[in-house]
Amino acid sequence: MATGLSRIRIEVGGSEHWGVEAAVRPMIDGRDIIREAFVSGPGRPPEALLRPNGELRADTEPREVVLAEADCAPDCCGALCVTITLDGEQVVWGGWRDLNGPAPVLPEFRFDAGEYEAEIARAEQSVGG
Repeated sequence: MATGLSRIRIEVGGSEHWGVEAAVRPMIDGRDIIREAFVSGPGRPPEALLRPNGELRADTEPREVVLAEADCAPDCCGALCVTITLDGEQVVWGGWRDLNGPAPVLPEFRFDAGEYEAEIARAEQSVGG
């Protein structure tokens, strides 16, 4: 791994607080990004984010991905979004925004593309994707 790059681990688990059986939780450098940046609801379910070749896969065409939604409705209390892009040998998570509120205060994260794709594949397989 090149110096300065972050590491990502995709966890899937329930949330007693939100009453959901399974939610995707991206852990970046050990930080629970959803818990840190979005207080209105849990991560999206694995069937939404971890389908084979799903939304978390990186491509050279930037893609905005909803990582978490408000427990009421995204139009009411928002949703945490990130833009994922493949930039050469790196995957970039940046352009953070909330669909109905101030942008979260999160930096741009860069990951080694090979390590990133391996982690996404592992997470997809772990949920039967």
